Amino acid sequence: MMHQSLSIPGSKDWSFQRKTVRRVRPDRRTSVRLTPDRRRGFGRREEDRAEAALLEEKLSAALTKAEALGSKDPRLAGALHELAAFYYQLGKYMEAASLHERCLAIRQQILRPTHADVIQSLHDLARVYYAQGRYAATEPLVKEVMLVRERLHGPHDRNIVDALENYAQVLKIRGRQKKASTISARAKSIKAEQR
Repeated sequence: MMHQSLSIPGSKDWSFQRKTVRRVRPDRRTSVRLTPDRRRGFGRREEDRAEAALLEEKLSAALTKAEALGSKDPRLAGALHELAAFYYQLGKYMEAASLHERCLAIRQQILRPTHADVIQSLHDLARVYYAQGRYAATEPLVKEVMLVRERLHGPHDRNIVDALENYAQVLKIRGRQKKASTISARAKSIKAEQR
């Protein structure tokens, strides 16, 4: 069973996504709303396709403005992230992967490795690779997310359970059942301790 954090668009569980507003803020004036219910079937009806085109135009314009701020500006990383997330929701994984890769590179240059935005970028890129079936590329990303969260929260904290489950899932898909079982058992143990 696929864990929700690496689920593919169209699934019923969107709890891994922010349930609030998607914002593009290079100039602090652009705001785009795409709620979980809207993302689920987005782009399937004619009116949704028109709205998706308009939204893509706004996100692309925000990215263009952010690019003018310089290649190491955090607002550029934010604009890349928002457009990549939009493409991911539409199933445009190649475009999403390219933008997430750029976003991650910027965030890794300007932020510490344990910063929440770096961890989020690693996770989001892993989701895209997973959706593309690129499990070999997914594995080091989910492992890094797991290791960073473990360093931040400790080896027995509830905050690392999702990361452990994601890592176990990728290991299982890649045929490493024994290690996947060990990691999965650890996640279950942490869940049981927290109850």
